[in-house]
Amino acid sequence: MKHVFLLVLAMSVGCTADQLQETPFVQHSASSSPRWTIDLNRVLDGVFRTYRPRCIDTVRQGHTVEFRNFMPDVPGNVSTLSGPDTLYSPNLQAPYNYVSRTAEENKLCEVNGSDGTCEQRPHYSYWRHVFDKPGVYDWIDTHSGAPGRKVVDPYYGTVTFIGIDPDATFGTICVLNEDGSGCDSICCTDDDDCGAGKRCFRLEVDAVGRCLTPSG
Repeated sequence: MKHVFLLVLAMSVGCTADQLQETPFVQHSASSSPRWTIDLNRVLDGVFRTYRPRCIDTVRQGHTVEFRNFMPDVPGNVSTLSGPDTLYSPNLQAPYNYVSRTAEENKLCEVNGSDGTCEQRPHYSYWRHVFDKPGVYDWIDTHSGAPGRKVVDPYYGTVTFIGIDPDATFGTICVLNEDGSGCDSICCTDDDDCGAGKRCFRLEVDAVGRCLTPSG
């Protein structure tokens, strides 16, 4: 049975002068080496997967995360739904930060041969971001659609998504406080990892899910 989870996520899309000033600017890719990598999409063992890993809760302030689009012929991006800071990447589409199948630095493998050698490497475009502020960042690839029912405020023009569907794809990054706190009951493998009144939203292909509040 499909469950619906509540998570209210806001993005400003207003049209007034003040709101236009708040529209995020596309952020350049960080030059620092990544501590973490996230796949926007990837075929592994014959299964198409998105937002892998779906949830990370061990990122420290100052860590760099690299987001990879393994379908670089198709636009993909990273945009915050909610969080203490904005994520707003360019389209991760070749030739932007493109790593070809034959690039010397490409050590990934897409198809392994029977003798254990790599027969084909993937190609991808990437974007890196340094997380300086602690807190929970929920994000999506806007080219993959909305994660829930879209509601537009008739006055302010802000957009919220209500009623997260288990089949929706969105990712979560929790950045720890300096003392290591702040990310309890965010990522999960089962309901026991979540706080009172929350359930673990995790698809079968996900090793880790996200704690959310069920609507019913």
